Formats: sequence, C-alpha cells, structure tokens
Amino acid sequence: MAESEKNKSTISKLPVQRRHAWIIISGVLLFLLYIYIAGDFGLLRHWQLSNEKQLLEKEIEELQFKRDSLQVAIERLKTDSSYMAKIAREKYNMGLPDEEIIKIINKDSDALNEKQ
Repeated sequence: MAESEKNKSTISKLPVQRRHAWIIISGVLLFLLYIYIAGDFGLLRHWQLSNEKQLLEKEIEELQFKRDSLQVAIERLKTDSSYMAKIAREKYNMGLPDEEIIKIINKDSDALNEKQ
C-alpha cells in the first residue's frame, strides 16, 4: 500500500480544503490571465486599437494632402483666369462663343463602358 500512495500526485495527497483552495486560486489566475489577454482592456484589444490608429493616421495624412491640393486649386481658380478657362473647357466642355466644341470618342472606352 505504501507504493500506491507514493504514485499518487501531490495534489491528491493534500487535504480536501487545500485542494479546493488550489482549484479556486488556479481558476482566479486563469480568469485574470484571460482578462489580461482577451478582455476589453487586454492585449488583443490594445493590438487592434493600435492597428486602427495607424490606419486612421494614414487616412488623416491622405485627407490633409487632398485638402491642401484642393485649396491650391481654389486659389488658382480665384486668381488665374487661364486656369479657370482650362478647367471649363476640359471638364465642362465649355468654350468661347465663336468656338466649336468637338468631342472625341474613344472606341476602346466605349467597349469598356458597354461591358460595365
């Protein structure tokens, strides 16, 4: 019988109250570990938020660049009449009263538009 008792694990040799205490402590530690890793303020959430922050910072930079280029275009439209005429001709197919507007249609772009 002495040999069979030696083969038992050390936890099973402990009194019942100490076993329950170890089980409770282990459960609490596992719960705290879960909270630390996967909880609302855990490492996974921190990693997700830092990735989202980087994406938003990149988007902010792109939008600031776009805003700056639009401000330059606005200033050019206010001050440069030749730039305003260029935009009116290219974008809105406008011309002077004595000019004739000719629209060139590319066959390749028409084929693409029909497929879409």
